[in-house]
Amino acid sequence: MDFLINESQLRIILQEQDKSNMSDNMKELYSFTSNLIGRAKKNYGLNLQLLLTWGASVGGLVMPLDNFIKTGRFELTEPQTTLILIGVACTYFYENTKTLKLIYDKIKEEGIQETFKEVLIKAKNLKESFGRFLISANITLGSTMELMAYSFLIPIISDIQEVSYSGDNVGLAAVTIAKRLLASGVIIVSRIALTDVIRHIIKKLK
Repeated sequence: MDFLINESQLRIILQEQDKSNMSDNMKELYSFTSNLIGRAKKNYGLNLQLLLTWGASVGGLVMPLDNFIKTGRFELTEPQTTLILIGVACTYFYENTKTLKLIYDKIKEEGIQETFKEVLIKAKNLKESFGRFLISANITLGSTMELMAYSFLIPIISDIQEVSYSGDNVGLAAVTIAKRLLASGVIIVSRIALTDVIRHIIKKLK
């Protein structure tokens, strides 16, 4: 049996959802990226502050890879893990070829090229899976960089899915979720574009 809820009940559910993961996740992703950049500067003298432009989006892609490394069979020091994650982040979010070469050279010096390749393949698979998911939701993005700009959504898909089961008011849910995410102050996409993307995702997940 299906149970429909009214608009005020949906607002309450969205507010409760916001109190759980959805609002804090963006700041956590940004903080993760900021800390990663700080460690790269401390351990390897790399100045990558420009990555913070993509802060939460970088975290959306790289934070799952950090967990992949920590739970895997890898034997890396913390600085080496930082170097690999920075290497992945810069591969997708940084256009300075000189900086990329410097990072790759440091990875070679550490003797962790094969591990880096494995983590980079994992990142590619994650990116492509996310891209296929967006395509299946009828979301058209013009470039790989535009796709990567939305990678902050990767860790909260399950939260959006939970909201999608809560009622039929897709428009209200999309607007509210977008508003909550943008309120974090660490999202670089526009309100209109984000709302439209989330609306399509909710329709896909319902």
